Amino acid sequence: MKKFIGITAVAASAFLSACFIAGCAESVSVEHGDIMLDNDVAPTLEASYAQYTQAAVDEYFAVAESHLTEDNEIDYENPEVIETGKDVAAKLFAYACYNERQLDQYVFFATQEGDTDISAGSATALKQEYYLRINETDKTCGYRYHYTIKYVSKIEGTISMFRDAFESARTRITDKTDLLYRLEGSNIHLGEKSELFGVEILGCNWETGSDWGEPDIRMVKADYIEPEKIAEDIEAVAGEENITMRANINILAEDIVESGIIIKDESEENGLEGYIVFLSVDTDVANRDPASLKMLRKANGSDNCEWVGDNETSGLSIVFRIWKNGLFRMYSVSEKWKGKISGFSGTADSSTQYYYSYSDRDCDMTKYLEMLEEAKKNKG
Repeated sequence: MKKFIGITAVAASAFLSACFIAGCAESVSVEHGDIMLDNDVAPTLEASYAQYTQAAVDEYFAVAESHLTEDNEIDYENPEVIETGKDVAAKLFAYACYNERQLDQYVFFATQEGDTDISAGSATALKQEYYLRINETDKTCGYRYHYTIKYVSKIEGTISMFRDAFESARTRITDKTDLLYRLEGSNIHLGEKSELFGVEILGCNWETGSDWGEPDIRMVKADYIEPEKIAEDIEAVAGEENITMRANINILAEDIVESGIIIKDESEENGLEGYIVFLSVDTDVANRDPASLKMLRKANGSDNCEWVGDNETSGLSIVFRIWKNGLFRMYSVSEKWKGKISGFSGTADSSTQYYYSYSDRDCDMTKYLEMLEEAKKNKG
């Protein structure tokens, strides 16, 4: 078995540290400093797969707690615990992903750091993403506010001549008319470090883009998929836009999960809040799985990339934290893959963290709709 993430108090504490960023603008502006306040607040929204999450957790601990070490701790090396962990970890990740498509509202922030080495040189880049979605109901309209900023912090070799091709900033706003308004960013730069979340802030200047008042997809909930049909659904839509699965992996494929460990996420103040799951993917299996490769290649704009693992480390590992009802609190993806990148052969090694909130104040669209109205006036 490949080397996997250790279950220690120190490692868990380091993983659970939260972070956030703020964006800036000159042409139109919006303050991001006071959003994502409730990442640590348990959601009141119902989760469609809550009962299945609980059943999977119960299944795991029924086995795990029957195999203890001399110190009365779970024996994670026991074969039965290992096999059950693989199955349950995969289910929990799938349920968390499919819960998201059924929510009235949610917001996530993602920060990704990665290194790319290709024949024409190397680059280190930072990507930050913020996605707020309110789905249409009988009581509210559907809205979306979504920005993505990519910044190259270091670049060497011939590829440095194409630096601008690797940097971009884009905001997409969908208003109650189901129309899309896009803003493009320039002068992308690192800003101040957030003391609260411990990450440097990416900034840029926003200006109105080409897609302005064009029809967009409706902000509505996706169809509910029965649990026994999720595996089939993952394969059916792999490689398409707006897929449900996170981490670009067919997590329910046979033997694709190499190791899975679930621990109770406890807090002295709030009692049992949820679970932390450590999951490692067998990249040999993933690279033979058509659905997984479709998702990986679609996400990275490569027609031949595949994960790279070795005897010591998996080419794809996922650590995620869920609330007791199965909704994501946060998740982290570490991966390495090789293939053609912008026409050059090479490898990419990255780590991405996603943080979620479901509260009314974090999902308030007011300031973003005001930003849109300002942009409309500027455009004329």
